[in-house]
Amino acid sequence: MAYDAWSGPARALARAVDTAVRAALADDLAGFTDVATELRRVEPEVLAVLLGTMTQALLERTHPDGLDSDDAEQVLAACERAAVWYPGYERDVAVLALVGALGVHPGDDGQSGGTPRVAPAAVAEHGLLLVATLLPAPRDLAPLVDAALRELHRAQTVELP
Repeated sequence: MAYDAWSGPARALARAVDTAVRAALADDLAGFTDVATELRRVEPEVLAVLLGTMTQALLERTHPDGLDSDDAEQVLAACERAAVWYPGYERDVAVLALVGALGVHPGDDGQSGGTPRVAPAAVAEHGLLLVATLLPAPRDLAPLVDAALRELHRAQTVELP
């Protein structure tokens, strides 16, 4: 298996994310829901960083000159079309997953701005859908997950001055 070099928890996380994205690509609601439920046990911040890193890497590949509002709209529209099989899809939550991957987190300033709080699990599910939408053919997910895990590991081990 592609993730055997990682320790137990990282390997389990990599396999779960891989399985969830593959279920999304196959329009497999039961498989996606099962793995998404399993991923709810992962610390939300860890999952957000992993999926955000993956999404950001895919966006950099597909939009090397940067992502403007029209590009973002196209990404969201493609995700919505691809997720027609997923009854829990909400465009506003997909927007949160996309902007979170870009490093923008509404409400970080302590102000909600009238925006209702969205469960991290819902944002993560939509992040998985975004990854599935952006993943180019051939759909070799292992290098993307591996790179995101390496970045997560690096971020967790860097000491601040």
